[in-house]
Amino acid sequence: MKKLFPAMVIGAALAGFIAGYAAKPGAQPILTGHFDDFSMVPSVSAQESKPEARPFGFNSPNEPPLAPDAPPIMHWNIDDIRKAHTEMAEKAAKMVKEAGSGSSQSFGGARGFSMFMLYRMFRDKPVPSLTKVNSVLDDAEQHAGAYDFYIFTGGTGEMILGGKIANQQNLKDKDGIIPGEYRGQPVVGGKTYKVKAGDWLLIPPDTPHQPKPDPGGFSYFIMKINVGVYPWNLIR
Repeated sequence: MKKLFPAMVIGAALAGFIAGYAAKPGAQPILTGHFDDFSMVPSVSAQESKPEARPFGFNSPNEPPLAPDAPPIMHWNIDDIRKAHTEMAEKAAKMVKEAGSGSSQSFGGARGFSMFMLYRMFRDKPVPSLTKVNSVLDDAEQHAGAYDFYIFTGGTGEMILGGKIANQQNLKDKDGIIPGEYRGQPVVGGKTYKVKAGDWLLIPPDTPHQPKPDPGGFSYFIMKINVGVYPWNLIR
């Protein structure tokens, strides 16, 4: 009997292990399938009813929304964009003698960006610019706090980019000087790019840029992308 006791203990332990393994829930596959007439029929295991996990707590009810002021889904038909180009050109033509004149249409924005469509007119006679330079061109612009991203929507012309604004001045409005917003002309040492409808253009912060439209002018969609912490009320 004593000789049989170790064998009985080992046998009982082995039987317990086998029974426990058989009762253990099997691993739930993500994707399984079987072959039937050389076709595979997949089945996917359903997940348990748990709240969806979003990265970094995105839109968590316990945290403020990341984009509370984001615009809704929007779509612009190319025919409407072409019509807007024509309408803005007609409106701008009535202001041809005014400094810095153009025509624009705002599409809205959020904390990190704003977007609108802008038309730039061609002049054959000089007028005083915003910085009191007698010129056929609008002043060059320079923004310390934002990228400008253009999609040209109509017309042709040139954009002068880079270099330095020779007559650089702080932009002013009714409240006074706007820090980080500069205007003036001419641009010295810049590079000229020919542009037409369909072209894209990215202008980094602190880069002088000046439009030089052909007869008929040009228009573009512009998205201003805030570099992160720059106050929106200082971006133009």
